[in-house]
Amino acid sequence: MDLLVAADDRTGAFEAAAALADQGVGPVPVTAWPEVTTDSPFAVVDLACRHLSPGEAAERAAGLASATFRVHKTDSTLRGNWSDELVARSMDQPVLLVPALPSLGRTCAGGIVLESGRPVNEGGGGTDVRRRVLTARPSEALRAAGGAEVTELADAASVEGWLASPSGVAVADAGSEGEIVEIVEHWRSRADDVLLAGTTAVVGCAAVVVDQASPRLDTPSSAAGPVLAVCGSVHPASQEQLAFAEQRGVTITSIADDLTAAALERDGAVVLATEIPVGDATEPMAVAASASVARGVRDLLDRVHAGALVVIGGDTAAAVLGDSAACVHGSVDVGTAWLTSDGFDVPIITRSGGFGSERALLDLVHGLRDGLQLRR
Repeated sequence: MDLLVAADDRTGAFEAAAALADQGVGPVPVTAWPEVTTDSPFAVVDLACRHLSPGEAAERAAGLASATFRVHKTDSTLRGNWSDELVARSMDQPVLLVPALPSLGRTCAGGIVLESGRPVNEGGGGTDVRRRVLTARPSEALRAAGGAEVTELADAASVEGWLASPSGVAVADAGSEGEIVEIVEHWRSRADDVLLAGTTAVVGCAAVVVDQASPRLDTPSSAAGPVLAVCGSVHPASQEQLAFAEQRGVTITSIADDLTAAALERDGAVVLATEIPVGDATEPMAVAASASVARGVRDLLDRVHAGALVVIGGDTAAAVLGDSAACVHGSVDVGTAWLTSDGFDVPIITRSGGFGSERALLDLVHGLRDGLQLRR
């Protein structure tokens, strides 16, 4: 294939594929590890390593299939094993990391990743109930993961200089979409031997290295029926969105029964949510919660002919969709992908649990119910 993108969880993979599809190269196939699509010029694979051990995550990243160009999608608030993954991949080729997502106020300045001017490890943006984000400086995390050579680059001119003789891992500052575009344009000259890493803003720009576009799927213009949303994320941003939606009359429940099905048909929208655990969330608790909410989704879809399925949270998306192959057709909002997947006869909209304002979920659900355009 021409361009292979790796991500560490399912919503991140869908988000990356949507960023590519938005550039006119969709639909983009997404597979779950260890499957990798080889019959498309663009492909994204979910390594499913966000909550593995650092060593296991590094092993999966290092064992990826070959491609003409390779990109590694990282979480915009530095969650997960991204540093171990990039150090492992740097053994094969130099890595250029651009950890900024300006559309959500996430920038990199002076080598530190910020959200609205605050280091991501200090605010809610970098919270991970299963593993705390310890530093907002990527170079520190990379060195702790065993990176022998890490360079911080202050601007696009510095990136251009580093690319003249690239080695190890370089971390580039960026504060705007324009700066990311400029950096990726410099990377383009060395794209065949330097791995590009970063957020979906970076992934989308990387499409320029391939001059081949695929025909788009003609898609439905809106949800043709009730909207079932499922949120398994306990990220503070998701919890604020659930509370806001409930205050404005949306049914929020953790039970998939006849009453929930009736509310879905009557009101046109219901959110199935995971109950918040008491105390720290353990791995078995998280797995059990994801499996339970996935069963609830299937049960409700068997009872009600839904018009769209909204899935919030990477673990939730993996549990609900399983290992089925998916095709991503574009974005409906920042970090919000829409896709089709084997085994589901409705459009599916996915998003990470750490995205959006308090009204983001309400606006998405109401927008789909009231005719949000899915054709890009």
